[in-house]
Order: sequence, then structure tokens, then C-alpha cells
Amino acid sequence: MQQKTCTLEEKEKLRTNTAALGVGIVCLVIGLPLWWKTTEIYRVQLPYSDINKLSQNRILYAVNIEVISFDIILSKSLPELDVKLQASFAKKGESLLHPNYEIHVRDSTDDEKTLLKRSKTFKELDALFWNSTKQEISMYTVLLLPEGSPSTYSLPVIGVHGTVGITVNNGKDDIAHQIETIVREVLVREGTLEKSMSTGQGLRSHKPDKDSMRWVRAYSGYDVTFTLVNPQPDFVDADWNIQEALYAYLNPFLEKMSNFTTVHLTSQVLYYAGLVTRPHKGDNGSYFYTEQDLPLMINPLETKLGSHASNNPTLNFVVYIPTRDNSPLFILDENEIPVTSNAFLSPRWGGVMIYNVDVPSSAKLPYPLELDMHRLMEVFLTQIRLLLNIEVQTNGKDMITRELGKEAITDWELTAWLRCRCIENLATAKASLKSLAQLLGEIRNIVINDEIGKEVEMAVEEIKKSEGLLASGQIQDAYRASSKAATAAEKAFFDPSLLELLYFPEDQKFAIYIPLFLPIGIPVVTAMIKAIKWFRQRHQIVKAKTD
Repeated sequence: MQQKTCTLEEKEKLRTNTAALGVGIVCLVIGLPLWWKTTEIYRVQLPYSDINKLSQNRILYAVNIEVISFDIILSKSLPELDVKLQASFAKKGESLLHPNYEIHVRDSTDDEKTLLKRSKTFKELDALFWNSTKQEISMYTVLLLPEGSPSTYSLPVIGVHGTVGITVNNGKDDIAHQIETIVREVLVREGTLEKSMSTGQGLRSHKPDKDSMRWVRAYSGYDVTFTLVNPQPDFVDADWNIQEALYAYLNPFLEKMSNFTTVHLTSQVLYYAGLVTRPHKGDNGSYFYTEQDLPLMINPLETKLGSHASNNPTLNFVVYIPTRDNSPLFILDENEIPVTSNAFLSPRWGGVMIYNVDVPSSAKLPYPLELDMHRLMEVFLTQIRLLLNIEVQTNGKDMITRELGKEAITDWELTAWLRCRCIENLATAKASLKSLAQLLGEIRNIVINDEIGKEVEMAVEEIKKSEGLLASGQIQDAYRASSKAATAAEKAFFDPSLLELLYFPEDQKFAIYIPLFLPIGIPVVTAMIKAIKWFRQRHQIVKAKTD
């Protein structure tokens, strides 16, 4: 009877310990992983390795230069000129931005000599060469012209289509140095490209200069507003034909830029809107503002210009007619000399022009005034070019002569602008992706949804595509790809779901679940330990009996 009781007690312990061990195994093997999986944060796998490689890769851009000689004497030394050019353009720096110059030096053909004879000016020669060759946008043609030709100048000249004319002065000038200076500093603008890359990366290591602080960042579109401010309409009845002026002066510019960026134009007239800052009075009865007063002029105007909902940056161009008691009104430069245009530029904001009116004392008021739109648009178009980083600064380079004519932007300026914006977009996209990868790598509790993953993958692919196109000289396609990359990277970086406060950190998650599972977990673990010990003892007893 006692043996039977022991057997029943042993079976009961076996059943109890087996149940405890089974429950524990289910909790540890199935329950714990299931809880961990169901409470983990959803994170799409991002191409971190590709992002890291892209940020370290050098950006290469191709530039093709064809040098054509029309001078008989120079033709004998063309091999020497070729060697000099190859050596001068082969200089490499340590920057992540690297140009790849392809130089070709040759004599002119009979057909090209015919084009030179047909040309009375260099402008005609530039057009004839463009129409006959249809050269690529990243290719520049340098013509070495003999003295006495109708299309030659005393200084090097750049045509609308990017053809460069240099007059051969019997070997007195260093032609190789002239070509290198024109190509690097004017056509390609290497210094500007470096600044654009630093701006896109957001670096502060380089010394800030007026150019990079003045430029508006690269965007897919811009809103441009022209405003006429007339504080005393009872004194001057001003009228401006802004619609025809924009069509005549700005439309050619917009047509060339339309394939790469959109510009939305608006105009308005403000009455009884004056300047809060009072000007200084001069000795001759005139009034003036100094450079230190100019920022104070914009603040009261900006509050009255109005705005509309748009993600694009707004450029404001204001024409201000001085009041009767502050007229004439001038702007003085740092040397206290009146500015010729009587206008000033505000970095990344726009420009203001003061339009003085000479009202005769015997005139009937309000005095009718028709604004000189040619004068206005000439100033504002120059300011637009400066703000968009199109204007090429040739001050101090007296070897350069530009033939712009009625063109608001030349082909070679457009090429330089596209290359500059492309590099800025690439640098911006890489910096955004790198910052995003670092952020998501350090903070593990942020959700990475599928939409962010798609945007990041698109940005990476477009960066690779743009860099390949830029290295092969296809600037237009490279710019479009870089624009898509920058947009996708910015969209991913500023996605509203990437907010750490929306999700629980790991310590808070454990703080919530431990009070729930700990009272249940301790008995389960304790029972498992006892069950394991019991099974070990039982195994030892069985083994001892067997022996």
C-alpha cells in the first residue's frame, strides 16, 4: 500500500513538473519571441552602404574643348600648344569635385575657313559655327584667329553660343594661359562650382563670401513679384506697362529656363506705402541713404508686399517713387558716391530701385509719369541673374569681352548654371541622405515606413544616374536627375513620421511591460527551475538503481 502511494505521489510530481516545464518552454520559446516581434518598430531596410559610398565618391564632370587654329604661322607650333594645354588642364586637386577636360587641338578645315571669310563680325561667326556643328552643350570651341580678320578683337571674346575667339598676336601672348583662364574661370567657373558644392553640403569650413551668401538655393521653381510703390499718388500719377515689359525683356530669359525651372510672375502697385527710415539730407538739397540704412528700408516694405501660399522662394523687385519732401533721393556707396543705377540688391530677397521724378513747379498735380521700363528691367534682370547665380563676374579679367546682345542668358551661361545647380543638388541630396542615415542609425525607435524607403532608394538611384551623366558631359539630363535626387532626399529627411516623440523608446517599453509580465514571469521561471532540478534528481536516482 505504501509503495502504491509513493507511485501515485511520484506520478503527481512528474505531472506537475512536466506542466511547469512545458509552460515555461512555451513562454520562452514562443511567447517571448512573439511579444518581441509584435512590439518591435517597423523599419524598412535602407541602403546604408550605398549612402556611405556616395558621400565619399568624387563628383566628375566632363568638359570638351576643341581648339581650332586659323593662323598659318601658329599652325606649325600646334603640337607644342597641345602639350601645354594637356599639362595645364591635367592639374588635379584634393577636392571631391574634379573636372575631366578633353582637349583637341587642330587646324581649321576648308569649310571652316569659308565660314570665317563669310563673317563680318564675331557674332556672325559664332552663329555660323553653332549652326554648322551643333556642338554639345558641354563642349566649347576656341578659335585662334589671325590679326586683321573682320571678326577679331583686341581682347578675347565669347559668343552667345560659347564660341571663344582669340586673336593671335604673333606669339606675343601666352595663348595656352589665355585659353585655360577663359575656360576655367569664365566658361566652367570652377571657383563657383566649389562654392556651390560647399553650399549644398552645408559646410561652414570655407570662408563665407558675398557670392555664396547672395545666391538663392536651387529650387524647382521661383516666385517673382514686381511692385511699384507710390507713397503720394496725389503728387505723382505713375503708370508702368509691366505686362509688355515682362514679355519683351524677361520672356526670352524665361523661355530658356523653362525646361529646367519654373518662374511664376506677379505684379502689384502699392499706394500710400512709404519708408519708415528717414533719409539724410545732402548739401545740395538732395536726400540720400547710405549702405548702413539699406536693410532698414526693406523691413517696412516687406510687411506690405503680401505673400501667397507657395513652397517656392519669392524674389521681390520694388520700384520706389520718393515723396515730395524727400526728393530727389539717392543711394550712396561706401565711398559716398551716388550709385549709377540708384538701386541695391538684398541677398536672397530681391532688389529695390529708387525712381526719382523731376516735377516742374508749375505742373498740375498729380503729375503724370510714364516709367522708363527699359531702365527698370535692365536693372532688375541683372539682379535676377545675380540672385540665381547666372551672372559671370569678369571684373579684373580685362582679357574677356562678352557679346550678349539682346540675349538675357547665353547658351554657355546656361550650361554653367546647369552644371553649378547640378553639383549643388548632388551635394544637397548626399548631405541629406547621410544625415538621415546617421539619425536613423543612432535612434533605433523611429519608424521607417515604406514611403521613406522608396524615397531614399529613388534618391540613391538618381544620384548615381546624375553622376554618370555628368561625367559623360550630358549636363541637361544630369541636372534633371540631380533635381529628382535632391527632392526625394529632402522629402525623406523631412517626412513627418520621422519624429522620435511619436514612439516609445526601449526603456519606456520595458517600463510598461515589466510590471505586467514580472508577476507572471517570476512564478513561471521559479517553477521551471524547480522542475529542472527535480528531473535531474530523478535522472540520478534512476541511474543509481540501474548501476
